[in-house]
Amino acid sequence: MVMQSDKWSMQGRTVLVTGGTGGIGYQTARFLARWGAQVLITGREAASGEQAAAAIRRESGQELVRFLQADHATVGGNQRLADQVRTAVPGLDVLVNNVGGLYQTRWETADGYEATLAMNFLGPFTLTSELLPLLQANAPARCLNVVSAAFKMWKPDPFQDLQSIERYVSGNAYEHAKLLNVLFTLELARRLPAEQVAVNLVHPGLSWTQMTQSMTSQTMPALRLVWPLLRLLQRHRSPETAGRRVASLVASPQAAITGQYFERNPTPRRLPARHRDPMVQQRAWELGRQLVAEAPTYSRAG
Repeated sequence: MVMQSDKWSMQGRTVLVTGGTGGIGYQTARFLARWGAQVLITGREAASGEQAAAAIRRESGQELVRFLQADHATVGGNQRLADQVRTAVPGLDVLVNNVGGLYQTRWETADGYEATLAMNFLGPFTLTSELLPLLQANAPARCLNVVSAAFKMWKPDPFQDLQSIERYVSGNAYEHAKLLNVLFTLELARRLPAEQVAVNLVHPGLSWTQMTQSMTSQTMPALRLVWPLLRLLQRHRSPETAGRRVASLVASPQAAITGQYFERNPTPRRLPARHRDPMVQQRAWELGRQLVAEAPTYSRAG
């Protein structure tokens, strides 16, 4: 946990937290607002989103908390969200890509992409690309992508069966998509000077959220032997603790470095060599660009 005196001052900073109406995203937004940030949160449902924003305003005393309705599952939806952000605020200091999804059955978005890939990889890729000029204009800015340590469990080629057509197991699709998120994030960090936009990754730890509550032993077959223990741990880990961990990293001097992966403490964790390969990272970036360009909802005027 970062002590107040060690913080990169959040007073007056503008932060976008995707998926900020519940779970870890909501708790992240709560802490950042309490520390003085102007916070934008996103979600699918207008009623619950407005309620979440109002609750954060009441608790934090920060009036500059706003909800933006968004469809993170499509390229066009993320482009429209970026338009909303550009209209809502003159600048952006921090982007927290928190939103994600894990689904028991395979389904495709309006773009025709498998939903896990769309929500955990292509959505953050699209939104980050769209908002990058806004972040660069507010340098030094920060981009923090929330991932899961599950990405380490994906052993096959990251670029095979992208749409999970050959075989769909929800947990495997999630691992795969989160790994692609990690790879594109590291490539973005290589492309940008840290003093312009510091780009990092965080695994906030286990927590009992709507997503984890929906999981079963069939979701993550590789963990079926330890499933009862994992379930017990999940039930006793709060979204508040995980959200504070994310918010603390946003506000930490440690986040001024770039291209790092964090877990439970402020010391970066070294990733395996296969994830640090610049050619693999670049390939993930090019994949993101290709999928964006081929998406039916993509607006070239956006």
